[in-house]
Amino acid sequence: MNTRAARGRTAAALAGAAALLTLTACGGNGSGAAGAAGGEDAKGRVIEASNGKVTVPADAKRVVSISYATGALLDLGVEPVGTSAIDENNPVELLPSQTERAKKITSIGSGIETNIEKVASLKPDLIVVEGAAAFDWNVKKLEGIAPTLYFGIKTPVDLLNAQEKIAQAVGKEDVFTKLKADYRQKAEQIKNTYGAKLKSVNWAVASSYGNGEFIVDTRTSWVGRILADAGAKFAKASDDGKEHEVTYSQEKIDVLSDADIVLVPRTAATGEVPKEVKELQEKPSWKLLKASKDNHVLPVTYATADRYGTALDVLGRIEEILKGL
Repeated sequence: MNTRAARGRTAAALAGAAALLTLTACGGNGSGAAGAAGGEDAKGRVIEASNGKVTVPADAKRVVSISYATGALLDLGVEPVGTSAIDENNPVELLPSQTERAKKITSIGSGIETNIEKVASLKPDLIVVEGAAAFDWNVKKLEGIAPTLYFGIKTPVDLLNAQEKIAQAVGKEDVFTKLKADYRQKAEQIKNTYGAKLKSVNWAVASSYGNGEFIVDTRTSWVGRILADAGAKFAKASDDGKEHEVTYSQEKIDVLSDADIVLVPRTAATGEVPKEVKELQEKPSWKLLKASKDNHVLPVTYATADRYGTALDVLGRIEEILKGL
């Protein structure tokens, strides 16, 4: 199944999830749960995840990653021995520098359809699952194979929180700290360099999965949070952050009328804007938008930036756009 479409763009997966993910779910997973998050006991590190406090090996060598966890680990310099399938139907958008490495990793299934027997055959000493909380990731079965960290994602910020926990689990806190620092430094650089331009334009982020609807991402969305960190000003439809995305009928395209720049997604696997988004841009009412008339409907890769590695790439794209204004 296409977990990319489902996890971010349907009411079943994410609607109504205004609160941040609470990583204090009741119960353990039988892996030696004890201690505080990020602490250590005699058996290894203790990490607090959605499935409780989990003791993971202090020096895990064979890690299986599921869904977003693959990108999070590769950002940290950790190459899993097994991963969810890496293709355009799965939320594993990798940076160009990571793609070739990832091709060598054994596939253990697509989306939520994890091949449990395949995972077991890889003899992992740690399994990391990072995926939409609305889906069943077979966590209980995975726990029977090896210590399993499950991070159930409800809102975009949960992805960054999960990457920090994953870094603690694999002993890469220093790498994570640098990634985070690099991101904040880049955001401040853009804010300071392009302050005047940032104040003069309204930004919005839009996409579509068809069905006569389109989606506007807000300031608390994946790219919205990055724009906010860089000091961007938002069009009205994107300025309300109560929900990270709002779905509209395509009859309401004019909610984007005050946007000077509209960012639309470009799939990392193909380098193309999705077909449904192209069809949205062909609507007569879309072509009447100021951003469309000014040729300021612009693609951005990693429109669902899930970690600091992809967030840094998005900052680079924002800077590129500002240079061209």
